[in-house]
Amino acid sequence: MTFSLKVPLLIAALALALPCVAAPEQPSGLSINQFRLVYPASETKGITWSMTNNTHRAYLMQSWVRPLDLATGLPATEQDDKAPATAIPLLVTPPLKRIDPGEQLQLRIRLTDMTLPQDRESVFYLSVKGIPSVPDKDNQTGGQLVVAVVNNMKLFYRPEGLPPGGVTKASEQLRFSLQGDALVVDNPTPFYLNFSQLKVGGKTLPAADLRKLVPPKGQQRYPVPEGTRGEVEWQVIGEDSRVTSVQRKPL
Repeated sequence: MTFSLKVPLLIAALALALPCVAAPEQPSGLSINQFRLVYPASETKGITWSMTNNTHRAYLMQSWVRPLDLATGLPATEQDDKAPATAIPLLVTPPLKRIDPGEQLQLRIRLTDMTLPQDRESVFYLSVKGIPSVPDKDNQTGGQLVVAVVNNMKLFYRPEGLPPGGVTKASEQLRFSLQGDALVVDNPTPFYLNFSQLKVGGKTLPAADLRKLVPPKGQQRYPVPEGTRGEVEWQVIGEDSRVTSVQRKPL
């Protein structure tokens, strides 16, 4: 009898002594695989983009392409976007789809005509709005607030024949100058450039200002304190969303 009591106690003690291995954490929410898309003209059948519904609710997903406001770097508002939807030669399918818990949404983005410039990149936003389902009235506990979530991903259309090296090489060719209380950045390349970090005289420019892209074969202005002097230090966001190496130039 004494032996039979000791055996379960010994087993319990061994179980407590074993290390606890936590289950791998599962992703939650609407999981997105890309926040920056490059559409090469060589992809004649278009490109794809996907997201997964890792929630316990179904979502109605609405997807479309919007113009970019170069003055802010943000998607153009409905008031600012005066051009009809047909003026954007990019089609997203499916434009509307329900995705259940655990299901993946896959979009195809396709060029519909050749009206975009062929000597430089064009940039847009892919906007994806998720509207969650609402429980049946019988299962509701109190009031229900439905919040639609909109994710905006930069979408670059890249024609064939542009120089090799892409954004990384293009960032090395930027030219900087000071004009009063502005840092002027000239971009002689055919690529849009998006700073991840920009310092002038050791002072870091606010992230909100860096939303503004430097257009291809054009320039962008960034406010700086008047009298700023010294070295410019910068990094840009590459095609794979990683930042490039730090570069420096004297003003």
